[in-house]
Amino acid sequence: MDKVTIDTYNRTALAYDAETAGFWDLFPRTVIDTFARMTNGRVLDVGSGPGRDGLILKEKGLDIVCLDASEAMVALSASRGLNSMLGDFSVLPFPSESFGGVWSYTTLLHVPKANVGAALSEVARVLVKGGTFGLGLIEGDVEQYKESSGVHLPRWFSYYRKKEVEDLLREHGFSVVYFEQFKPRSKNYLNFISRKN
Repeated sequence: MDKVTIDTYNRTALAYDAETAGFWDLFPRTVIDTFARMTNGRVLDVGSGPGRDGLILKEKGLDIVCLDASEAMVALSASRGLNSMLGDFSVLPFPSESFGGVWSYTTLLHVPKANVGAALSEVARVLVKGGTFGLGLIEGDVEQYKESSGVHLPRWFSYYRKKEVEDLLREHGFSVVYFEQFKPRSKNYLNFISRKN
């Protein structure tokens, strides 16, 4: 994640947390349930933000490690009792095959498409063979800095089409086993659950 986006999250963490609270009340539990059912062992939540989805996964009985590039988000996540640490998505600070699952919800959309391959390679590296990858992105064609979700400072967004994501996942050694769309308001969220080949 670039410095501009990280700085925005550091400055707006509390506002972002409050603005997005309702999202997780609406989020389809079928995605969480499928991910939890398919996952064994520790789970790395990449781009965990304030930890709301980490808590939901923890409630499902999963052993969660939260990682975020924003110090303010790490502090919020830790305040919710989650094992939380600061880290870079493109160089994950863990040995290979450390996790049975990786969850990354609307995180990699903050990475330019030219660089997203490095992040996906790192996800594959830290997953065990057959490990589960839960990925959420937003549908669209744009790559740009923009303000959204009540955050009135710039963040980088890369939007994707379904086939584009499927091709990226296949290229980095994943097989998609479950897909579901979710449109709580104007944005269409693309939810993928994959297995590492």
